[in-house]
Amino acid sequence: MTNNRMKVVVTDYDYSSLDLERKVLAEIDPEFVGAHCTTEEEVITAAKDADGILNQYVPLTERVIKSLDRCKVICRYGVGVDSIDVKAATERGIIVANVPDYCVDEVSTHTMALILACARKVAYLSSTVKKGEWDFMLGKPLFRSRGRVLGLFGLGRIGRAVVCKATGFNLEL
Repeated sequence: MTNNRMKVVVTDYDYSSLDLERKVLAEIDPEFVGAHCTTEEEVITAAKDADGILNQYVPLTERVIKSLDRCKVICRYGVGVDSIDVKAATERGIIVANVPDYCVDEVSTHTMALILACARKVAYLSSTVKKGEWDFMLGKPLFRSRGRVLGLFGLGRIGRAVVCKATGFNLEL
Protein backbone atom coordinates (compact mmCIF):
# COMPACT_ATOMS: atom_id res chain seq x y z
CA MET A 1 0.00 0.00 0.00
CA THR A 2 1.45 3.37 -0.97
CA ASN A 3 1.16 6.54 1.03
CA ASN A 4 -0.22 9.34 -1.17
CA ARG A 5 -0.11 11.91 1.61
CA MET A 6 2.21 14.81 0.87
CA LYS A 7 5.11 15.53 3.16
CA VAL A 8 6.35 19.02 4.02
CA VAL A 9 9.61 19.47 5.92
CA VAL A 10 10.75 22.62 7.66
CA THR A 11 14.52 22.12 7.60
CA ASP A 12 15.30 24.63 10.32
CA TYR A 13 13.61 27.44 12.17
CA ASP A 14 14.09 29.70 15.15
CA TYR A 15 10.42 30.37 15.82
CA SER A 16 8.75 29.14 18.98
CA SER A 17 6.01 27.43 16.99
CA LEU A 18 5.12 26.26 13.50
CA ASP A 19 1.39 26.72 14.11
CA LEU A 20 1.03 29.29 11.32
CA GLU A 21 2.63 26.95 8.79
CA ARG A 22 0.42 24.09 9.95
CA LYS A 23 -2.65 26.32 9.62
CA VAL A 24 -1.73 27.45 6.10
CA LEU A 25 -1.10 23.87 4.99
CA ALA A 26 -4.11 22.36 6.78
CA GLU A 27 -6.17 22.36 3.57
CA ILE A 28 -3.85 19.79 1.98
CA ASP A 29 -3.25 17.98 5.31
CA PRO A 30 0.35 16.95 4.70
CA GLU A 31 2.61 14.99 6.94
CA PHE A 32 4.36 17.95 8.54
CA VAL A 33 7.88 17.68 9.95
CA GLY A 34 9.63 20.46 11.85
CA ALA A 35 13.35 19.72 11.96
CA HIS A 36 16.37 21.53 13.33
CA CYS A 37 18.93 20.58 10.70
CA THR A 38 22.40 22.10 10.70
CA THR A 39 24.22 19.79 8.27
CA GLU A 40 23.73 18.31 4.81
CA GLU A 41 23.31 14.85 6.32
CA GLU A 42 20.54 16.00 8.65
CA VAL A 43 18.67 17.68 5.78
CA ILE A 44 19.03 14.60 3.58
CA THR A 45 17.69 12.37 6.36
CA ALA A 46 14.75 14.67 7.17
CA ALA A 47 13.77 15.71 3.64
CA LYS A 48 14.71 12.84 1.31
CA ASP A 49 11.05 11.97 0.68
CA ALA A 50 9.58 15.47 1.12
CA ASP A 51 7.24 16.93 -1.49
CA GLY A 52 7.90 20.44 -0.23
CA ILE A 53 10.56 22.11 1.89
CA LEU A 54 10.49 25.29 3.95
CA ASN A 55 14.02 26.49 4.62
CA GLN A 56 15.45 29.20 6.83
CA TYR A 57 19.25 29.07 7.14
CA VAL A 58 20.69 25.58 6.56
CA PRO A 59 22.25 25.34 3.09
CA LEU A 60 20.40 23.25 0.52
CA THR A 61 23.40 22.26 -1.55
CA GLU A 62 23.59 20.39 -4.83
CA ARG A 63 24.23 17.21 -2.85
CA VAL A 64 21.12 17.74 -0.74
CA ILE A 65 18.96 18.59 -3.75
CA LYS A 66 20.15 15.53 -5.69
CA SER A 67 19.05 13.37 -2.74
CA LEU A 68 15.45 14.60 -2.87
CA ASP A 69 13.24 11.90 -4.36
CA ARG A 70 9.85 13.69 -4.58
CA CYS A 71 10.44 17.37 -3.96
CA LYS A 72 8.44 19.78 -6.11
CA VAL A 73 9.01 23.08 -4.28
CA ILE A 74 11.47 24.71 -1.89
CA CYS A 75 10.48 27.96 -0.22
CA ARG A 76 12.92 30.01 1.80
CA TYR A 77 11.85 32.11 4.77
CA GLY A 78 13.40 35.41 3.69
CA VAL A 79 14.01 37.68 0.73
CA GLY A 80 17.01 35.85 -0.72
CA VAL A 81 17.73 32.34 -1.87
CA ASP A 82 21.47 32.35 -1.12
CA SER A 83 21.24 29.15 0.93
CA ILE A 84 19.68 27.18 -1.94
CA ASP A 85 21.50 25.85 -4.99
CA VAL A 86 18.93 27.21 -7.43
CA LYS A 87 20.72 25.76 -10.46
CA ALA A 88 20.63 22.23 -9.03
CA ALA A 89 16.97 22.64 -8.07
CA THR A 90 16.06 23.95 -11.52
CA GLU A 91 17.83 21.02 -13.18
CA ARG A 92 15.64 18.66 -11.10
CA GLY A 93 12.44 20.57 -11.90
CA ILE A 94 12.08 21.89 -8.35
CA ILE A 95 10.50 25.33 -8.01
CA VAL A 96 12.41 27.67 -5.70
CA ALA A 97 10.51 30.49 -4.03
CA ASN A 98 11.11 33.05 -1.33
CA VAL A 99 9.15 35.59 0.70
CA PRO A 100 10.03 38.91 -0.96
CA ASP A 101 8.35 41.09 1.66
CA TYR A 102 9.77 39.22 4.65
CA CYS A 103 10.77 41.70 7.40
CA VAL A 104 10.69 44.77 5.13
CA ASP A 105 8.99 46.84 7.83
CA GLU A 106 11.22 45.51 10.60
CA VAL A 107 14.48 46.07 8.70
CA SER A 108 13.50 49.53 7.44
CA THR A 109 12.44 50.58 10.95
CA HIS A 110 15.73 49.29 12.36
CA THR A 111 17.59 51.18 9.62
CA MET A 112 15.89 54.39 10.64
CA ALA A 113 16.67 53.69 14.31
CA LEU A 114 20.36 53.29 13.46
CA ILE A 115 20.39 56.41 11.26
CA LEU A 116 18.86 58.47 14.05
CA ALA A 117 21.12 56.92 16.70
CA CYS A 118 24.18 57.84 14.63
CA ALA A 119 22.90 61.32 13.83
CA ARG A 120 22.19 62.01 17.51
CA LYS A 121 25.36 60.21 18.75
CA VAL A 122 23.27 58.03 21.03
CA ALA A 123 25.80 55.21 21.54
CA TYR A 124 28.73 57.58 22.13
CA LEU A 125 26.87 59.81 24.58
CA SER A 126 25.39 56.79 26.37
CA SER A 127 28.86 55.32 26.88
CA THR A 128 30.19 58.60 28.31
CA VAL A 129 27.29 58.80 30.77
CA LYS A 130 27.90 55.19 31.81
CA LYS A 131 31.51 56.18 32.57
CA GLY A 132 30.18 58.86 34.87
CA GLU A 133 30.85 61.75 32.50
CA TRP A 134 28.22 64.34 31.73
CA ASP A 135 29.22 67.02 29.29
CA PHE A 136 26.67 68.15 26.75
CA MET A 137 29.52 69.63 24.70
CA LEU A 138 30.75 66.11 23.85
CA GLY A 139 27.79 65.74 21.52
CA LYS A 140 28.60 68.83 19.50
CA PRO A 141 27.90 69.32 16.74
CA LEU A 142 24.39 67.90 16.65
CA PHE A 143 22.31 68.68 13.60
CA ARG A 144 18.61 68.73 12.98
CA SER A 145 17.33 66.12 10.59
CA ARG A 146 15.33 68.68 8.61
CA GLY A 147 17.12 69.38 5.35
CA ARG A 148 19.88 66.78 5.86
CA VAL A 149 20.56 64.53 2.89
CA LEU A 150 20.17 60.76 3.19
CA GLY A 151 21.82 58.69 0.48
CA LEU A 152 20.61 55.18 -0.19
CA PHE A 153 22.17 52.43 -2.28
CA GLY A 154 19.34 50.63 -3.97
CA LEU A 155 15.63 51.18 -3.89
CA GLY A 156 14.29 47.70 -3.44
CA ARG A 157 11.46 47.00 -1.04
CA ILE A 158 13.51 47.85 2.04
CA GLY A 159 15.07 50.96 0.50
CA ARG A 160 11.67 52.27 -0.55
CA ALA A 161 10.31 51.64 2.95
CA VAL A 162 13.25 53.59 4.40
CA VAL A 163 12.44 56.48 2.02
CA CYS A 164 8.85 56.59 3.34
CA LYS A 165 10.04 56.63 6.94
CA ALA A 166 12.86 59.11 6.33
CA THR A 167 10.49 61.67 4.83
CA GLY A 168 8.72 61.75 8.20
CA PHE A 169 11.97 63.10 9.66
CA ASN A 170 12.20 65.74 6.92
CA LEU A 171 15.33 64.19 5.41
CA GLU A 172 16.15 65.11 1.84
CA LEU A 173 16.52 62.08 -0.41
